[in-house]
Amino acid sequence: MGRILDLLELAVIADDAPLTMTEISERARVPMSTTSRLVRNLEDWDFLVQDGHGKYLPGGRVVRMAVVVNAQLHTPQRIEAATMRIAEATGESVTGGLIIGDRIVIVARTESEHSLRAVHRVGEQVSPTAAALGKAILSRSSDQRKHELAVAWEREDGSPRLEDLDSELHQALADGYTKDEETFAPGLRCRAVPIIGQDGLAVGAVSVAGPSARFLPEIADEAAKLLLNEAAALSSLPIDHVVKFSREVSNVVRD
Repeated sequence: MGRILDLLELAVIADDAPLTMTEISERARVPMSTTSRLVRNLEDWDFLVQDGHGKYLPGGRVVRMAVVVNAQLHTPQRIEAATMRIAEATGESVTGGLIIGDRIVIVARTESEHSLRAVHRVGEQVSPTAAALGKAILSRSSDQRKHELAVAWEREDGSPRLEDLDSELHQALADGYTKDEETFAPGLRCRAVPIIGQDGLAVGAVSVAGPSARFLPEIADEAAKLLLNEAAALSSLPIDHVVKFSREVSNVVRD
């Protein structure tokens, strides 16, 4: 058990993570055959996930544990409280996410009480170019940060290319929020607003989503005003809470 935990720690927190199977084996000084078997177990258990280049990233269980361990910090609790207020006012599902490392991770979620709703959970990673929440963050990110977030995602899931979002991100910057009209998922409408750090750039975002038949465009735009108010309040907090949370979790969820 100790050896598999050592491999997991090495793969997740190495200064130059993510690592390949060979790099993990060499640095842990564990035979390749043993490393391969143990890493496959970690993949099966969702502690590690392989990217498209043969390197290993933290899996969903590691991300969720990192979020829970840090749940006592001020910022996630405030974001969760904001999602609850917006959900109560709109009747729809509300999500809060933060940038952790080079990933966008859900840190708070309040589900709609309606039976028909989109379901997500804390610890899930969010596409920066397909999800409204991700695009809200991109709209207030530096070019380098946009690139880092897009490259870190790199999945064959049909997410738009970063370069195809220029006009949409410019419009979001002007409006203060992003719109998703059934592009992320058929039948789903969403609005999202970035949470801004002291440097004027996004550290996270909040979003509200519901079935397009119920969550009509005019209702969604009204909900965006609630998002703007809540995001402004979160952004006006001593933002080092957000930065500290993001950095501390990044030490665990390196990619």
